[in-house]
Amino acid sequence: MADLSKRIVANLENSSWIRKLFDEGNRLKKEFGEDQVFDFSLGNPVVEPPKSFTEALREEVKKGGHGYIPNQGLVEARAKVAEFISSRFSGSFSSKHVVMTVGAGGALNVALRSILNEGEEVIVLAPYFAEYKAYIENNGGKVVSCPLTEKFEIDIEAVQKAITPKTKGLILNTPHNPTGTALTQENVNELGKLLKSCEKENSQSIYVLFDEPYSQLIYDEELADPFKAYHNIILASSFSKDLGIAGERLGYLVLDNNTPDVDLLTAAFVYCNRTLGFVNAPVLMQRAIASMDNLTVDASEYKKRRDLIVDILQEAGFDFMMPKGGFFVFPKSPIEDEVAFCQHAAEKYKILVVPSSGFGVKGYFRLSFSVSLDQIERSREAFIALYKDFA
Repeated sequence: MADLSKRIVANLENSSWIRKLFDEGNRLKKEFGEDQVFDFSLGNPVVEPPKSFTEALREEVKKGGHGYIPNQGLVEARAKVAEFISSRFSGSFSSKHVVMTVGAGGALNVALRSILNEGEEVIVLAPYFAEYKAYIENNGGKVVSCPLTEKFEIDIEAVQKAITPKTKGLILNTPHNPTGTALTQENVNELGKLLKSCEKENSQSIYVLFDEPYSQLIYDEELADPFKAYHNIILASSFSKDLGIAGERLGYLVLDNNTPDVDLLTAAFVYCNRTLGFVNAPVLMQRAIASMDNLTVDASEYKKRRDLIVDILQEAGFDFMMPKGGFFVFPKSPIEDEVAFCQHAAEKYKILVVPSSGFGVKGYFRLSFSVSLDQIERSREAFIALYKDFA
C-alpha cells in the first residue's frame, strides 16, 4: 500500500460520499439519459460571461504574449480590481495593495499561509464551504468550527466563546455557500465590535478573511460592507461566479490602504503567491478584465432560477430559508439522516443534491440552482413526489 499522508487519506475517507454522488450521477445519466436526471449537486456557473469579457478576450488573444509576469499581477489588472472594489465597499483601495491570484481558493491559501504560525486557530462559521478546513490545515492552522444561528446569521455569543489567545483569523462568507444567506450590515457590525474588543483585551491581531465571490449575485438584501465594521479585513474573491469564468481561475486579494502593516502584508501575499507554486494568476484573463469598461454584472438570470426553485420547493413542502444571494438553497432534510435522504432522492427520483455533512452540519442538503430553467421546471413533480415519501 502507498505510504501517503495520514491526514490526506483521512480526508479522502471523510469525503467519500462526494465521490459516490459524482459516480452515481454519471451512472444515472448513462443509464437514463441526461434529460432524465436532475443534477443540482455542483455550483458551476451556468450563465455565460458577458459579451464585454468575450470581446476583450478575443482582442487580447490577437496580441499574443504569454510569458511570465510580476507575481503580484499586471498593474492594469490590479488597477481595474481596485477601481471595482472601491465602487462597492467603503475604504481606500489602490493597485499597490491588490494581488492577483489563481481563483478565490488560491487567494485564501495565500492569505492563510501569510498570516498563520503553526497551531494558530481560524474560526469557520458552520455550515461552511467544505474546502475551508483543508485550506487552513494546508497552512499549519487549526480549524475551530462555530455554528451560525438557525437563520444562518453570525451567532456573536458563539463566536465570542470560540475565540482563544491562539485565534488568528475568521473566515466570513456572504452571500453564503451553502445556505444562500446574505448577512446584514448590523450583524457584521456586531462581529466587528466583538473582534475589536477581543483584540484590545488580548493584545492579539485577528484577521477577517472576507470570502465574497458571490457578492454580485445578490437579490433581496444590500451587500454588507465589512470595511465599515472592522480594520483587519483581507478580501479574497474571484471572477468565477459573477463573470462566469470559474474554469479560468482568476481571483484576487485586496487590502484597504489603511490596514495595519499593509505593505508588509501585501509583500507576504506576493511571496506566498510565488512560493506556493501559483507563480501568478493566468495572464490572459488578467489582460481581458483590464481592458473591460467595467466588471459589474446583471444578476437577473440567477434570480429567475432562484425564484423558480423556491416556488417548487415551497409547493413540495420543504422547509428552508429564502436564499438572498449566490446560487444555493439549503433545505432541511425531512429525515434526520440527510445522507440517506440524498441517496433516496438519487435512487428513486434521479435528483442529485449534496448532504450537509460535508459542510460541517447535519440535517440539511444543498441544492444548486445554477442549472437551466428547463431542468428546474422539469424537476417540479419529482420534488413533490420526493417530499411525499417522507411527509
